[in-house]
Amino acid sequence: MAAVKLTELNPRWMGYGGEGVTQDGKPVPRREGVGLAYTCPCGKCATERYVGFANPLDGGPPVSRVAWQRTGDTFDTLTLTPSILHTLPQGCGWHGFITNGEVTSC
Repeated sequence: MAAVKLTELNPRWMGYGGEGVTQDGKPVPRREGVGLAYTCPCGKCATERYVGFANPLDGGPPVSRVAWQRTGDTFDTLTLTPSILHTLPQGCGWHGFITNGEVTSC
């Protein structure tokens, strides 16, 4: 697969918490930019995927146990490390990178 722009994969910033959400009986404040949702770039499964950030856009702590290091704050400048692997059996097996807003396969 040739490189594709992240913006071609219907990306959106993921939120967390908010009205009606509780954890251990306590309200969870609304957070924005804690991760990225996008259409899988494999070209076959068309599944929406999610990647949590180790350093969310809102400056708060990560909300995902597994999280990727983020640089850039727009879909055109986003870089995530390390590589992303959509593991089998639930995933399609796609493995690649998001670098400066471009998605490339390994």
